[in-house]
Amino acid sequence: MRYIELTMTVVEEDGQFVSVCQELGTASCGDTPEDALANLQEAVNLHLAGLDEVGSTERVFRERGIVVHEEADASESARFVGTARVPVG
Repeated sequence: MRYIELTMTVVEEDGQFVSVCQELGTASCGDTPEDALANLQEAVNLHLAGLDEVGSTERVFRERGIVVHEEADASESARFVGTARVPVG
């Protein structure tokens, strides 16, 4: 399986939690940090599906420096903190 690692951050703004995927520029929010991350994960999945649908995945990954890893890399990449592994095509 191939996957990418994305950085997802959550900050509180005016009583709402805002979540952002730095690499894709995708954002969401929620009433709790957990909700904000879950909503962001959904937004990222939709973003990636849209890129795939229009055939822009490779171009966007290249432009934004997103590296596609093979499953064999999993043990090394699992050491990173604050990243999410997202399956891709």
